[in-house]
Amino acid sequence: MRSRYRGFLTLNMARPKTRQRFVFLFLAAAVLFSFVGALAMVQAEQSLTGSDLSRVTSHLSPQTLSMIVGESIPYFQEKIQTAGLEEIISRTAFELMTSIDFRDPRTFLGKELPLYALFDSEIDVASSDVDYTSIPIESPPPPDLDKQIMKAMEHPDEDKTSTDPGSIKTKQVIIYNTHFWESFLPELHKTNPDQATDLNRNITLVSKHLAKQLEKMGIGAVTTERKYTWNSGAYVQSRKMVLSVLKQYHSISYMIDIHRDSRRRDKTTKVFDGKPYARLAFVVGKASTHFEDNLSLAREMHKRINELYPGLSRAVIIKERGNGNNGEYNQSLSPNSMLVEVGGVDNSFAEANRSIEVLARVLADIIHEGTVVTARPDATEAGK
Repeated sequence: MRSRYRGFLTLNMARPKTRQRFVFLFLAAAVLFSFVGALAMVQAEQSLTGSDLSRVTSHLSPQTLSMIVGESIPYFQEKIQTAGLEEIISRTAFELMTSIDFRDPRTFLGKELPLYALFDSEIDVASSDVDYTSIPIESPPPPDLDKQIMKAMEHPDEDKTSTDPGSIKTKQVIIYNTHFWESFLPELHKTNPDQATDLNRNITLVSKHLAKQLEKMGIGAVTTERKYTWNSGAYVQSRKMVLSVLKQYHSISYMIDIHRDSRRRDKTTKVFDGKPYARLAFVVGKASTHFEDNLSLAREMHKRINELYPGLSRAVIIKERGNGNNGEYNQSLSPNSMLVEVGGVDNSFAEANRSIEVLARVLADIIHEGTVVTARPDATEAGK
């Protein structure tokens, strides 16, 4: 029952009907939010070939998206209309602290809506069991990682680039690890996925195994590594490392950045002939100047690997810059660049090495231009 008291409109909350209406409104709001969340999950699970949402938003201009978001958030609209040096400085500081770019509303939505960040990734091609709930995801390292790295770098030679040139003089492939600390839980005797990192027993050992396999097939490969902190910018640091090696070996044309995914075992493992293999995935940066060439290479690798071992390659994923995605991944340095996710936190070196041997055979076939890959990796070599 409404009444007026000294010019103010009051509402009697003691009446049962009034309380019932408020309860109904709250329940309706809860149902609405649940429905929207369920709809997002269904769309993620059913999308196998690409991101419809990403495609839609990519065709909208920043001005249009800004207008839409600005209708609900007045401060947003006010902010993007501000000009001058003060605005540039404040905007830059805000973006560094929050990863929200006022010129791209999708970065704001990615912070507020669950699963929205996944739609900055596009599934180009994928195995039949792969959807947006199982594509590779990147997890941040543990908070104390930088402290461990800085302590390791206290030794005079630890902060220098080290390379393993192998035995073949002419180099065609460089193999490196931007996130060199990524490791596997079984190898560390740990169970917490947030602790799958180590400064010595890590993904760099898989890269060395790949180089050895390529050299067995007549492909000169060099591995390179250097310790640097997460906060110093991993891709910036790995780019410097790669450039220093490219100056030394001008014959290199293929670049492979090996990573370990953060997904669990059920998403990252496939069994062939009774032996588990760490599944692979190829990530292509859309911000690269060689995007089309690198995408073609990833597609060819995915296709040939799955012809030998169906489903071993999970997918080719295209990532745009933004929402925490680098979007370039140093792939502008060569039209033959690859970022390969090898297994997940629950895999082992043996499982990763089995898969990396398949990758080596397929890559060697492509480099040799015409040598048909007719056999699987020898069982004695493929992870004992």
